Amino acid sequence: MCRIIFWNVQRKDLTQLVCDLALATGADVLVLNECAVPISITLQALTKTVDRLFFVPESSSENRFHCFCRHAALDLAEVHKGFRTSVRKLRLGSKYALLGLVHGVDMRNYDLETRQSVAQSLADEIRFVRSEHNNNHLILLGDFNMNPYDRGMNLAMGLNAMMTRTCVTAGNRTFLGKQYDFYYNPMWSLFGDRSEGPPGTVYDTSNQGPYGWNMLDQVVINHSIVDEFEDVRIMTYAGSNCLTDTKGRPDSSKASDHLPIMIKMKGTFCE
Repeated sequence: MCRIIFWNVQRKDLTQLVCDLALATGADVLVLNECAVPISITLQALTKTVDRLFFVPESSSENRFHCFCRHAALDLAEVHKGFRTSVRKLRLGSKYALLGLVHGVDMRNYDLETRQSVAQSLADEIRFVRSEHNNNHLILLGDFNMNPYDRGMNLAMGLNAMMTRTCVTAGNRTFLGKQYDFYYNPMWSLFGDRSEGPPGTVYDTSNQGPYGWNMLDQVVINHSIVDEFEDVRIMTYAGSNCLTDTKGRPDSSKASDHLPIMIKMKGTFCE
């Protein structure tokens, strides 16, 4: 089992919480977004308090994504850098996948139409990377700054991400004569107060957040490796440290306005 944690840390020094989270979950990969702490400082803390085997994979995207890996066999070398993306090789068992890290444009400064356009541009970029590496074992992870129901997430020419495993069994759909790969978005299952854990990853009641809870931090998985996906959780604790306030919302006074998410992938891929 490979455990991957993504956390937008809101440009704060949350080094101790990051270490506590890594230690409590047994994380194999940590990805920090909007991290103002030098990557060398976080690495020093991880190797000292969590596991001396942690290292920083080869990358040129450290300004946007701070990536830490516990096992050299996982690789995590960067194979593509975009303006707000970083694609890494991820070795699980005998197969390579591509882990695409994403940071979408923010909700407060960009309207829905603009974010939809950015999502379509991201989808084009990911299709290019898939073609370059002849590999459709794609996992997209990050702060998309969209909800699963936003059109950029589920349009065929966008990320084409569906809400259930059965929705992606066909593999792709045809739109205007072109085929588009389906992706599975398990974050749908974590929405609302009937789900286990918090109803989203961000609570926002500004003019760009009329729903209150938003699921901005997401993982979407290409149909080809859905069977290798095990689980996703929204984390409310870093060790013994609670990351939410008395109302169950992200407590940005002591942590971040985003809650971290952890995904689990199985160790081997099917042919």
